[in-house]
Amino acid sequence: MSLVIIFMGVLYFVGHLLTHIFNRSKIPDVLILILFGIIIGPLLRFVTPEEIGTMGKLLTSLALIVMLFESGLNMELKTLILSARQALNLSFISFLMSAAIVFSIMYFGFEYSSWASALTGFICGGTSSAVVIPMVRALKVSNEASTIAILESALTDVFCIVFTLGVVDSFDSGEFEIGKIIGNLISSLVMASVIGLVAGSLWLYIIDKVRIYPNSQFATFAFMFIVYGIAEKLDYSGAIAALAFGIIMGNNMVVYSVMRRLNITRASVGVVTDAEKMLYKEIVFLLKIFFFIYLGICIPFNQMHLVLIALSIVIGIYTMRPFVTKLLVKKRTTPYDREILSVMVPKGLAAAVLASVPIQHGLAEGGDVQTITYNIVFISIIVTSVAIPIIEDTPMGKIFRKFFTSKYDVEEEQDDNKTMELHVDDFTR
Repeated sequence: MSLVIIFMGVLYFVGHLLTHIFNRSKIPDVLILILFGIIIGPLLRFVTPEEIGTMGKLLTSLALIVMLFESGLNMELKTLILSARQALNLSFISFLMSAAIVFSIMYFGFEYSSWASALTGFICGGTSSAVVIPMVRALKVSNEASTIAILESALTDVFCIVFTLGVVDSFDSGEFEIGKIIGNLISSLVMASVIGLVAGSLWLYIIDKVRIYPNSQFATFAFMFIVYGIAEKLDYSGAIAALAFGIIMGNNMVVYSVMRRLNITRASVGVVTDAEKMLYKEIVFLLKIFFFIYLGICIPFNQMHLVLIALSIVIGIYTMRPFVTKLLVKKRTTPYDREILSVMVPKGLAAAVLASVPIQHGLAEGGDVQTITYNIVFISIIVTSVAIPIIEDTPMGKIFRKFFTSKYDVEEEQDDNKTMELHVDDFTR
């Protein structure tokens, strides 16, 4: 037990060291943490996922919602509004294209069944919030690009869950109902956002009353857990609810201004203090360390032909991504921003959790789907981690950046942006 406690203490300092290395060398800390998990897990067998048990799944879920909440807390509402359309377009088209690539490779290339191919496609169609958020925070991208990446990762998690469960229901019933799936998707996104927005507005008015009690810095986190749990219990997206809750808490004065203009209330609102924000950032840092080490522990390497299938899928997705990014992400982002967004398609927690669904529902190829998914998660994180320093600091990166140089008239684009900003400023003033 004493060695475990020492190990936990050492990890904290190692995590800070890795962050420093990332800032200096652009070698992502998440990659080193995953490799460390692989060494102590699959290679040396010091620890297994079974030994960690349900605690591992619980803490990874906490890592996801805490990262989303903390990201929402630091989002400006104006930036969010200006980036929302691009984020939604990129999220949905990239998700569908990724799912189509996975389906095509598995169904036509490796002769898996249509059910297994479709499930794997929807499971691996999104991007990982837990991977994307730490990376964009450490890179010199604009607020707009960062917001697009974070929103995309949150939205595609919902897409993955709704479409995967929709296909599973269709597999059980023998009928594929696309209308029902789309309806569930829209209701999950809209209702989860409403829950987060309402809960955030409510909490702004009672947070100062809670602060009269000692040791209340964690109260906002605790309330956020309640909001997440309520959304999940109602079969909506708890992650989106947590993100929306964070956005409201981080834009308290905008919320106050809007409510006064609508004559809803004239009471003052609370604010998340700088001390609380530092506490939340520290918690995110600790959970990030655990998440990526645990991810490395869970990755299997016992079937090389499935690793090769995963590798071919990742190559297909990353080949497609730059073209989709160039097509859908233009205004208010630089070529460098689009360059970074074009490699921000790592898979993570949602894919890893959903990978067990085919087995649970008795799909004959469920074991292969799970192993392929785990390896897609690992390989995609490696590709993103390696691509970032290459496109930032090498001649190849400069060539790649020219691909994203917009051909649109700069003055016209700036005029459009100024017009949009005026409308948004008028709304948020």
